[in-house]
Amino acid sequence: MAIKTEQHLEAGFGKADETHFWWQTDAPYVGARERELSRSAFLPLGCRVLDLGCAEGATLVHIGAKPGTVGLDIFDDKLAFARKQLPKVEFVKGSAYELPFADGRFDHVLVRDVIHHLDEPERAVREIRRVLSPGGRVDVLETCGRNPLVFLHAITNKVERGELRSTPAYLRNLLGRELEVDVVERFQAMPVHRVVFHPKMGKPALADEPRVAGLVEGFERLAAKLVPRALWAYIHVRATKRG
Repeated sequence: MAIKTEQHLEAGFGKADETHFWWQTDAPYVGARERELSRSAFLPLGCRVLDLGCAEGATLVHIGAKPGTVGLDIFDDKLAFARKQLPKVEFVKGSAYELPFADGRFDHVLVRDVIHHLDEPERAVREIRRVLSPGGRVDVLETCGRNPLVFLHAITNKVERGELRSTPAYLRNLLGRELEVDVVERFQAMPVHRVVFHPKMGKPALADEPRVAGLVEGFERLAAKLVPRALWAYIHVRATKRG
């Protein structure tokens, strides 16, 4: 059976981005913020975990994925890279629209930065519900299109244009059609570190400079006090399959 691939994703995400993986996981300052974000959204983990849209496996690194965890992606090159980094995790090729798993296979599904790339997100949510066991939960982490940094990211990158539709209300309604939404929360008011220390847009080496890192941290702390939560960069939605 052919795996359905969103056509606009192949060029931008078809190959493993090793630089981005190491930047997310090991880079000074950035790695710590990514680890904090991932753990805040996804912990505690269930016993049978699926990372839907796992890419190179950075999220699984941050949450300390245990043997038996499954990562799914549509791109072979990303999966090959992920297998080398996390040999105890099972990686499977598959589409969010037709998950290659039996009904009730998992009690916890993680979905990071996937929904805004999908042309048919409702179909993916139905599949997530199908593979969840009764009482199982899904944690979705998405960027918020109302955040100034995310907005600029979306309008300057065609492949990220779906971020513009991403709001707490949109995600709550999307998941609420199939599942019971338990939590909607927001993280990182203005994560300028993702620009200042970015491998392409900024300069990762600046994170090694205590003065620069201190300025970035100070700005982000101030932003957390001044920026309305409705504009914060990340939205986390937790939902449960009842019955």
